Amino acid sequence: MHYILALGCALMAIPTAALSSTPHKVPRLICKMIAASLFLAAGFVAAAQRTGPADAAITIMLVGLGLGWLGDLLLGFDPFVRPENKNKVLVSGGIPFFLGHVAYIIVLATITPLNLWLLPLLLVLPLLILIMHRVFDLEKMLVPFLGYSLMLGAMMMFTLNVAIEVGGPLGRLMILPGVLFAVSDSVLFLNKKIREKRGQAMPVLHFVCLIPYFSAQALFALSIAYMVPPIP
Repeated sequence: MHYILALGCALMAIPTAALSSTPHKVPRLICKMIAASLFLAAGFVAAAQRTGPADAAITIMLVGLGLGWLGDLLLGFDPFVRPENKNKVLVSGGIPFFLGHVAYIIVLATITPLNLWLLPLLLVLPLLILIMHRVFDLEKMLVPFLGYSLMLGAMMMFTLNVAIEVGGPLGRLMILPGVLFAVSDSVLFLNKKIREKRGQAMPVLHFVCLIPYFSAQALFALSIAYMVPPIP
């Protein structure tokens, strides 16, 4: 059942992205929250289908999914606010996402020791942000974006570490989500800046942002069924 819910989440990203380029704000928000509710439901169903009792790791993963749901809700109000308030919406939605990613990292970091050769992944996105800063001049948003990009780098590092070291169903599920999150958030930022400069976003970037994002959340939800060992 959790696989069906996760697949539904990924598929709902398509109409959500398609509606992002239209004036239909309410249907877009509805589609987005259906997708978010599906990955949250997939996580709870995966937790319920485990043979053992729920442990700290499972609880933290579910909290991470819940924070993602909240971030989706808050960012979903972006089309409804005035242009001068859009940065406030971005920050208010970014905080739950940041905390949710931290929750995932906490769990992943306890599963297996880190391969130190993966450490350079921490610097990939901060370097990309610095390059974008030279083009778009992020001003006061530079430091928050650098902090967020560092966290995304940590996410890539720990997901790939689990994929390499653990293997099995959990390892296979962890091959892509960190990379997908990095792609999604990078494109979200890029599309926002393009919209500010051109007066409109690039429709194709909505798909490149939302499909990887919801797919990543769905993969994390599925991983709950195989999450071992528990955090002591």
